[in-house]
Amino acid sequence: MLRESRARWLATATAALVVLLAAVFAGLRNRGDTAPAPQAATVGTRVAPSAPFDRAAALATFERLHCTACHAFAGRGGGMPLDGVGSRRSAAAIRDNALGQGSARAALPAGVVQMKRRAAGDPQIDAVVTLLAQSK
Repeated sequence: MLRESRARWLATATAALVVLLAAVFAGLRNRGDTAPAPQAATVGTRVAPSAPFDRAAALATFERLHCTACHAFAGRGGGMPLDGVGSRRSAAAIRDNALGQGSARAALPAGVVQMKRRAAGDPQIDAVVTLLAQSK
């Protein structure tokens, strides 16, 4: 009997430890979901009209930010195609979706929002938004 009670105790303690660790890791992973999206100084800035738009640099930024992991544009990447998105959405809506903020934040899964937040501080994010907005 002693051996059976030890086995039951060990199984119960192990199960409790697994549940506790799962709760701790889930809490750590999702702790930023309730906080507002970080706003970098470059998020709200616009490219000056006199500055020439560099399509190749914007495409390179699209790839560098790993947008191609989930989206396709101009024959690059895989997943949901973004060609012509400028004819369906405004530049502001494209920016919200690209950065996982605004109304897009509620529509996207938490993990996707966290991935998109990483692009918020990139100085070339405006070029990517312009590239997508010009796609008609």
